[in-house]
Amino acid sequence: MPKKIDVVYTWVDHENKAWQKEKDQHIKKKSAANNTARFDSSLNELKYSLRSLDLYFSEYIYKIYLVTNHGSIPDFVDQSRADLVIINANELLKGISFCSCTFESVLHEIPGLTEDFLYFNDDMLLTAPLSLKDLFDTTGKPIWYQESDKLLRFISSNSYLINPFNLDGQVSKARENTFQQLGLTKKMPPPIGHSPRTLNKTYIKKFIGLHTEAIGMLRNTLFRSEDTFCFLDAYCYYFSHHKMLNFVKEKKTLILIQSDYFSRIINKLRIFLAVDFSFICVADLRNENKQPCPEVSKYLEKTFPKPARWESTDRKI
Repeated sequence: MPKKIDVVYTWVDHENKAWQKEKDQHIKKKSAANNTARFDSSLNELKYSLRSLDLYFSEYIYKIYLVTNHGSIPDFVDQSRADLVIINANELLKGISFCSCTFESVLHEIPGLTEDFLYFNDDMLLTAPLSLKDLFDTTGKPIWYQESDKLLRFISSNSYLINPFNLDGQVSKARENTFQQLGLTKKMPPPIGHSPRTLNKTYIKKFIGLHTEAIGMLRNTLFRSEDTFCFLDAYCYYFSHHKMLNFVKEKKTLILIQSDYFSRIINKLRIFLAVDFSFICVADLRNENKQPCPEVSKYLEKTFPKPARWESTDRKI
């Protein structure tokens, strides 16, 4: 078990003009996979995620690597800090994509990255102390957490109910197709949790070597679809099947939802009913509504009021 590890985030600056132009050029038709809300970070989820990291995991961090479109820098980040490094996602990929699965397949190529590293989407946050003992067992095997949300577990097991409506951007169908490609002779496991994931560079290289064709196609994927090879799901399912990774359900995630309908009511109920959870994820299902959910914004600010060490103090956020 390492004593400290690096943390990697992926983040999209949805206001980056070059990125907007590229995205518009490649969209053939509007869909849940390419609508603007999927890339909208106007709630400043990353800012609150960094605050949660500083509060609950800071003693275990070497560096934070922030992988962004065209190397954009969030306006709240302190650029003078040596322990926070901005990585140009396009340069890392050596190409263009608007699919998170594609970029996740090249994160291990970040120069100087620790052998084991913790990966966050920018909308994932900690709500309780997290230690390396929560990420590695006593033998050093990585620990991943299953999705705790009962609704999402039900949808994953019965994706045919939502596939005709494409409510989740074809994520469930893509996960099923990915599992079939792995050729594992067992029932498909539950979905991976909306929580940080422990990755290992040697594991990743081995996995890519076993699935070169699928990874090659993924590296050329522009937008998520039902045919997308879900890299993290596949990684987890493969190494869990071969008993090289522990896939457990001990920790819970509170998922807050931004949608076109009843977001404030849904989130009030979820926050009120949530008990004993370790992670938060902000899921964005908006299609028409451009306004972020004020209930989520209030909750994040109330829960994480203290600026993180990586935030700039030169300006008011």
